[in-house]
Amino acid sequence: MFRVVTGAMLAALWVGVATAQTPQTPPAPYRPADSHINPELLTPQLTDVGGGRRMHMACEGTGSPTVVFDQGGEGAIPNWRFVQPYIAKITRTCVYDRDGFGLSDPPTVSVTGTSTTDDLRILLKLRGETKPIVIVGHSIGGFYGTLYTNRFPDHVAGLVLVDSGFAGQNNPADPEDRRRLVEDIDKGNGELAKCAQMAREKQLTGDDLKGCFKMPGGMSETEKSYTVQALIDPKWHEAELSQSLNYFPSADHPESLMWREERLTQRDYGDLPLVVLSAGKVPRGEFHTDASFAEFRDGWHAGHEQLAKRSTRGEFIFIPDAGHFIQRNRPDIVIDAITRVIDMARDDAKP
Repeated sequence: MFRVVTGAMLAALWVGVATAQTPQTPPAPYRPADSHINPELLTPQLTDVGGGRRMHMACEGTGSPTVVFDQGGEGAIPNWRFVQPYIAKITRTCVYDRDGFGLSDPPTVSVTGTSTTDDLRILLKLRGETKPIVIVGHSIGGFYGTLYTNRFPDHVAGLVLVDSGFAGQNNPADPEDRRRLVEDIDKGNGELAKCAQMAREKQLTGDDLKGCFKMPGGMSETEKSYTVQALIDPKWHEAELSQSLNYFPSADHPESLMWREERLTQRDYGDLPLVVLSAGKVPRGEFHTDASFAEFRDGWHAGHEQLAKRSTRGEFIFIPDAGHFIQRNRPDIVIDAITRVIDMARDDAKP
């Protein structure tokens, strides 16, 4: 199913949160400006996942299914602050930090799709979250959600992909365009390595991150503290670098390690509740020509359409006025997608 969502359609788009399973009065009207992550969710709640590593996962809310939020490459839980508090009013929700990010210990192996999805599966089991979950993934978090669903289909009750990454997302046809792309990726990886070194040398502070991260505005003091403490630690930059090296293509490997992992495990999702949100405002890199940017932009949206087609109930929603962080600039649409997937998952779970 294909939908283009505009501001004028929001009244028609919005759905109530009361369901047959929860015949209750819907929460008060949602006000994004007032929304922040519960400070308790940003306080260390560490679980030993083996190998001397501890990972942070925190949950709140009641009901089923549990919704697990997986953030993008920046690895910052507060990016869900306009969405997660609302969803926690209607079902159980969990946020977590991948290895090296936020409050979790650094990885002891290279960051891959397999290692990341194994970690999530182990963490959920140890935390007692054994029933099928709804995964809400943004950017590379959406890629991990897709790979998790490939590998553990019986553990997933629904999937919401928020401007998700996907295998083959950067794949220029022209050799010169590919060279410029790889050069830009290498430059970014070099900057991550430089930031990791500055963090090791204690040069990064909350007042001066040396250009290593652009702090979003409007965060609470707890959200700022959580984010700053993560960013001044070298483990954040080291994990981001390891993730980047394995996710993006290189001169020697046009198919990255993670893309190969996803390709080899790819499956149809049957009738799994699935919504794919695609942002209309695709960022243009300095290395792009007009032609290569058009190719990337069109391929980005086409890739999202293909993800939606993995399920017979898959829905692709194109949002012209949204940027990559749809959960920050159009949280209403993300909330709607999640509530509808929750409702479908609840209906599926009925005897």
